[in-house]
Amino acid sequence: MRHKSFLGLCASVFLVISCTNKNSIAKQDFIGNWIEVMPVNKHIRQGIVLHEDGTAASIGMATLQYESWDFLPSDNQIVFSGRSIGNKQTIAFSDTLSVCSLSADTLTLGKGDMYRIQYVRDNSEVQPIGGNDAAMGYTYSDVLKKKIRIFETGERVLSATDKEATMAGYLVFATDSSQIELFLPDDKVVLDRRQRPDGTSVWNQEDDDTYLVEQSEGKWLVSRRGLLLYATEGMEDALQAIFLTDDNQEIQAVFYQRAGVVQLMFDTEKILLKQYRTASGYGYSNPLYDLRGKGREALLTRLSDGKKYALKEK
Repeated sequence: MRHKSFLGLCASVFLVISCTNKNSIAKQDFIGNWIEVMPVNKHIRQGIVLHEDGTAASIGMATLQYESWDFLPSDNQIVFSGRSIGNKQTIAFSDTLSVCSLSADTLTLGKGDMYRIQYVRDNSEVQPIGGNDAAMGYTYSDVLKKKIRIFETGERVLSATDKEATMAGYLVFATDSSQIELFLPDDKVVLDRRQRPDGTSVWNQEDDDTYLVEQSEGKWLVSRRGLLLYATEGMEDALQAIFLTDDNQEIQAVFYQRAGVVQLMFDTEKILLKQYRTASGYGYSNPLYDLRGKGREALLTRLSDGKKYALKEK
């Protein structure tokens, strides 16, 4: 897992303004809960709590733990210290940022002309995750509004792309299942429940570039733009195959047997198909493609125009 420092963690707001000294700013003005402004990832809620005694805590970040902070009025800078917690290692960090602007509700920090990070003050009750909480495996759940240990509360999903992966993802459901909080090794996002025309439920965001969570054969799947990323069984029962078209084009296939799905990749397309019952052989489909096969031969049909690809296993 790649560790992210405070400087590189966030999808920052880039501004062209420069940071200037403001002698009227006092340390007391920073105290409170600050949520990062993330225009591209509005569904992600993360930030920092600054306490009066100089201690700090993270909001929505289990692997980046803020522990202390200080304001240097002579330099108009704020210093954050803490720990980055990863796979079998913990790295201490300390970051110094310039205070570009501070009002009652907004805070903008930066480093030279490199970038700017913008925060808004949050006056709601947030349960910060402190060092002791993190050591015991606790993180804050936005959908349950409380501290949880995701390995106790969530549904575990394993990497569907890397057999050697050691980090799992977890699905945490709101009490009415209207939302899923998806915890991944390097990301956390809240997804809303939607209903497909066939009546099945999926959880995603309106932006089609976000994650999509669904069930197949009682197994949980996490995909993004047609690529399966995590599944209940991971790659434990995955069968890989390579098919050739009549014009010798390769189509890679991974059959996830217990989940009843197949991942196809050819050209630049990533296609995830669900299995359906057939009298003989196998069948998989989604609204765009249909795959029928028996033995070493298969037929892939693009449903939009009826184009067919005759496939033979390599």
